[in-house]
Amino acid sequence: MNHSTWTSIARRQQAKLSPDHPASNGRREVSTWLPIHEWTETEVWQHIRTSGVPYHPAYDAGMTRLSCSLCILGSRADLLRAARLRPDLAAEYARIEDEIGHRFRNDMSMAEIIITAANP
Repeated sequence: MNHSTWTSIARRQQAKLSPDHPASNGRREVSTWLPIHEWTETEVWQHIRTSGVPYHPAYDAGMTRLSCSLCILGSRADLLRAARLRPDLAAEYARIEDEIGHRFRNDMSMAEIIITAANP
């Protein structure tokens, strides 16, 4: 796994400390603090492994994020990996995709994901 890069440009652009205006009111001021905001992904994983904090085994299988197993927001690489890890679920998605006549994502169908996953 390559954990040396930032996982989100939007996250990188956030301030480490910022006011949370919707949660604040005339009696209290609420702030959002991102204590590990400046860490790289590599540093986060080093800390997790050093501390012994349990984490989901899907990361060791190569997933870069966790959500639904086959998430429409997932990267192409994560979708291919998920289809390899959970072929029965991918097949069920493809069956439903065919049944309703709608692609899993505009840029790729689940059937395409399954075929590509089978031929890396």
